[in-house]
Amino acid sequence: MPPAAPAKAPRKTAGRPVNSTITHERIVSVALEQIDRVGIHAFSLRDVARSLDVYPSTIYWHAASKDALLADVSSLVMAGVVPPRGEGDWRDWMRKLFNRYRKSIRKHPNVAQLIGAQLASNASLSIALIEGVIDALLEAGATETNLREAYNCVISAMMGFMTMELAPLPTDDPEGWAAALEARVRSVDPLAHPTLVRHLPLLANKAFILRWQNGSEVPLNSSFDAHVEIFLAGLEAFLQRPVGSGA
Repeated sequence: MPPAAPAKAPRKTAGRPVNSTITHERIVSVALEQIDRVGIHAFSLRDVARSLDVYPSTIYWHAASKDALLADVSSLVMAGVVPPRGEGDWRDWMRKLFNRYRKSIRKHPNVAQLIGAQLASNASLSIALIEGVIDALLEAGATETNLREAYNCVISAMMGFMTMELAPLPTDDPEGWAAALEARVRSVDPLAHPTLVRHLPLLANKAFILRWQNGSEVPLNSSFDAHVEIFLAGLEAFLQRPVGSGA
């Protein structure tokens, strides 16, 4: 009986194995899981490939580069953030947008340092987000004179608070670093800085710069709510200024 013919290697079409079970969606999902676990700085395509039990070259069939994959991760996190129009006025829509963004980012806090910080990730963000913000601003009274500035302020206000709230702890001895910062905050000289010391019980570990834990452990809920309302009030005042009134 003649020996069995050796198994044929998987046939390839356009450079990609036709029997591959690895999809782009699966790669993006695993990449997000890795970022959730180790953070942006420790993220690597090799570890994504290892998690999927494939060669790193397989990842490049589906993602042109690490930056491209991170952009796709940003898109995944931002999915569902943009509220539908038609319920309430522009202020209600903006409140929902800010709160949906915060809810989504709090599920993946390590991504806060990615979205908005890299142009590749910026480019991946939903066109519906841009359209929605512009529509809301036009409803609020924006004109050709101030639309660009108002739009930039909306995006930076939405993303900036979360970037700060979820700022990561140092990876080198985070517990020691937190203890040292807490000691430094609590030892502020009352003679040199009486105003700060008087208000320190209110601010310690719950105010930017004076924290030794980030928003994953100590969320700044009331401050976020105030941030949204202060921003909307300021935005409305800005849009209502007479043209040519100056800064």
